[in-house]
Amino acid sequence: MALRQRHPALDLRIWTRQPSSLGKVQNLLPGALATCSEEEAVRDADGIVLCTPVGSMPALAEKIRPHLREGSVVTDAGSVKGFVVDTVGRTLGSRFVGAHPMAGSEQTGIEAARADLFEGAPCILTPEDSTDPAALSATRSLWEQIGCQTIEMSAGEHDKSIARVSHLPHSVAAILVNAIDKHAPGSVKLAGGGYRDTTRVAAGAAAMWREILMENRTEVLAALAELRETCEEMESYLKKEDHAALEGFLAKAQEIRSAVR
Repeated sequence: MALRQRHPALDLRIWTRQPSSLGKVQNLLPGALATCSEEEAVRDADGIVLCTPVGSMPALAEKIRPHLREGSVVTDAGSVKGFVVDTVGRTLGSRFVGAHPMAGSEQTGIEAARADLFEGAPCILTPEDSTDPAALSATRSLWEQIGCQTIEMSAGEHDKSIARVSHLPHSVAAILVNAIDKHAPGSVKLAGGGYRDTTRVAAGAAAMWREILMENRTEVLAALAELRETCEEMESYLKKEDHAALEGFLAKAQEIRSAVR
């Protein structure tokens, strides 16, 4: 939708595994080709973006590889990069450039699509030493054209950082919802904005998040251990009735969070 706004004459093709989605795609993008055939979607394409769950990408890469024209560039939008770069990159070679646009919400499905979704959003690119420079340049241009601000880092750096700022928050939201439901289920009826804001992402698709957390489990486990240590720090202030330390702890969080826009 973002590309169509900027390039009305662009030849767009959308692949979906579900025939029931074909009509929805055509309603959103009149003139675009909607198909359940991987070959029809990628034949002669200049650029391909894989937007499936990360666990589906290796098999999809194998299916499209024989049908890619020479010079085609492939990128993705997966939330985990080490797994994707290792598997898809091995299949597609130097013309694949891993990417992760930091945009979206807990909503899923084509009904949640918006043309302005990527405006101002960071998009992390994870090129390898073997990445074709022309493919990297084309991928950077693609994401920037639809509104992203691109950043480059290794797949390992990405997975470490995103475990802390994306995968950990989702895990914490799920933990919080389940803890309250287990120990004080009736209190949810009393919840206000704090509960809704803190737990919003827990409404995301469970199957998708199970896959993300498992694929990045090493870094997620490390992040959970760090969280546990920080919980114990706050717990100690409460046990010791250390008012000054507790206020300092909260003030630091307030300062850091207030700087986020």
